[in-house]
Amino acid sequence: MMLRSVATGVVLVLVGGLSTTPASGADVFKDNCASCHGVTGHADTTAGKALKVPQLAGDAKVAAMSPAELIAAFKANEKHKGLVKKLSDDDIAAATARAKELAGTK
Repeated sequence: MMLRSVATGVVLVLVGGLSTTPASGADVFKDNCASCHGVTGHADTTAGKALKVPQLAGDAKVAAMSPAELIAAFKANEKHKGLVKKLSDDDIAAATARAKELAGTK
């Protein structure tokens, strides 16, 4: 009986260790995009101003793009090359969804 309890505990620990909660789009955007684009999408950061980063907030072109188009545009942007290597596809989808939300605001 003791061996069964230990084995069950090991399985639960292993399974629990494998599960991950996907980060929210707001969190991924904040951690990886906001330093240039700004938390609100206004590109009002020091880096954003220095690099002349486009404002996402109110960007009708971004707002009109499908999720797939926005992901493709993100991945094709040379300035995002490091992020494309660093982020998972799920994180990129979450961050671009947040960018699309910001594009719909002023």
